Amino acid sequence: MSGNSRARHFVARALVDTGAVVALINRADRHHSAAAEWFQRFRGQLLTTEAVVTETAYVLAASQSHQRAALTWFERARAAGLLTVEPVADYAALARIIAQYANLPCDYADASLIALAERSGVTAIAAIDQRDFSIYRVRGRRRFRVPL
Repeated sequence: MSGNSRARHFVARALVDTGAVVALINRADRHHSAAAEWFQRFRGQLLTTEAVVTETAYVLAASQSHQRAALTWFERARAAGLLTVEPVADYAALARIIAQYANLPCDYADASLIALAERSGVTAIAAIDQRDFSIYRVRGRRRFRVPL
């Protein structure tokens, strides 16, 4: 096969927000079933940020077993090549994003995901807070797709 006739494989990519992981881990969460189903069905590359990992651990701090389960999930998904955890690349960009959405609860983790979407072009996001991600825009124009 020549380089031009080779089939190109599309790999689905999606960002992962804190709420999706919290719902996946905590069976008592009202979004647990939807989150578990989405993660089970999704085939592709997941991307998140260290800010999301930190926020997830903080949100689950009341239950050490949930906190450990979440951190184990992040580590296993990363080790299996299913998840990439990105460090914050540009604090000034996060400050700009937080200021842009000052009328919303756009926190550090959300801003880090918006910045990651701007860098990667990925707009699909596993998120529970669909209201906020339906308002946020990538580079001021592109909408997030919230399939969860």
